[in-house]
Amino acid sequence: MSLWSLRRSLVVGINLAVVTVLAVTAWASYRDILHELDEVFDAQLAQTAKSLATFYAPAKNKLSVTQIIPISQYDDTGEDSYAEEKGPSGHKYESKIGYQIYNVDGNLLASTNQAQSLNLKGLEAGYHTLKSDKNTWFIFSYFEESKGIWVHTFQRQDVRGELSGYLASEQLYPLLLMWVPISLIILLIVYIVLKPVNRFAADLRARELNNLSPVESELPNELVPIRQALNRLLHQIKMFSEREKRFVADASHELRTPLSAIQVHAENVISADSLDDAKHSGRSIFNSVERMSRLVNQLLLLNRLDSLNFTEKFEEVEISKLVSLALNHLPINKVENHQWHIDVSSIRIICDETLIVSVLTNLLSNAMKFSPKGSKIQVVALETANRVIIKVADEGKGVPKETLERLGERFYRLQEHSAVSGAGLGLSITQKIVQLHHGKISFNNSYPTGLEVHIELPK
Repeated sequence: MSLWSLRRSLVVGINLAVVTVLAVTAWASYRDILHELDEVFDAQLAQTAKSLATFYAPAKNKLSVTQIIPISQYDDTGEDSYAEEKGPSGHKYESKIGYQIYNVDGNLLASTNQAQSLNLKGLEAGYHTLKSDKNTWFIFSYFEESKGIWVHTFQRQDVRGELSGYLASEQLYPLLLMWVPISLIILLIVYIVLKPVNRFAADLRARELNNLSPVESELPNELVPIRQALNRLLHQIKMFSEREKRFVADASHELRTPLSAIQVHAENVISADSLDDAKHSGRSIFNSVERMSRLVNQLLLLNRLDSLNFTEKFEEVEISKLVSLALNHLPINKVENHQWHIDVSSIRIICDETLIVSVLTNLLSNAMKFSPKGSKIQVVALETANRVIIKVADEGKGVPKETLERLGERFYRLQEHSAVSGAGLGLSITQKIVQLHHGKISFNNSYPTGLEVHIELPK
């Protein structure tokens, strides 16, 4: 497939437009000049006829011989030099123009000696066109009533055509000569206009492969949207690259511990002296695999959430249904160890049901993990004019004030919670899901003890 060149298209297109305008202008000028020329020649025919009628003196003897006016005899061999077209006896154009005078009876009184005879008797007053052999004649007929004579002046078409040709060439030559500098000026203008584009392309070619910073090249206003679109693309590529790097780093860091544990316990199984020792190591391997599987699933979910930047299918759901589904995902024996206070009435929100259930499941699971048995866990929903607030509160020890802002960071866990199972990804997943729903999440210590999580979602 041939490459489309903006420069070539501009040069060719503008030149075609200029040539078209020049050609139309030349043609219009030629037509106007030809019209004016015809008017001049027609006026000259009329003026000549009237002059002849004024100065012609008819013979007293009506039977007198016709007066023949001699004309120069030149061979019409086409265009000659100016010196060859005239001589002592006259000009070669004399054979192309002439006149005839008739009396009222139709008798020819006077006539130029044309090589080609023309019978103009009987023509009415005014202008006429007569075709004779290969030539066309323009004729003006005039009747002088006081003298009783008809005067017919005539002119061959090629007289006008030759002059028209001169005028046309005089029009075309300047236009052709004008087109050459215009074309050069067009080339220069196109080069100057496209220079920022070439500089923009050169800047992109000179970039390092890992340079994903925004492009700041100066461009004309018409090309600024291209630069903006390119910068958005570079930003997306940068985010994707950083996300992939973070995923690989997180996975390699967090999977190292369970893999090491699996290796150690596998060696213990191989070298176990008794069945009980082998079973103990096997259970440890199972727990490590379970932890690793949960970690991988969380990493994959977090990576998938990072790649989403829009809401796909949101539906209107009652919060009570979401809370019930979240509780069903938790171990029943652990749920029964706490007192539950749920007040969500019949409030509804528009959301992705699966994702919000995952959010509530993570928050309720954390509330059970970090609060003592028999303590109360609250789930309360409030409704404002344009938002819905969901509050999850427990009666645990809470979180030190200086670390509240770090909740939600990937793999961040409090030192005192190191004995509790988990990888520190639950709140990161929760925060990302809330952001995808155009909401926000906040963490506060409750009085006298415990942690409150507030989720605000648009209605």
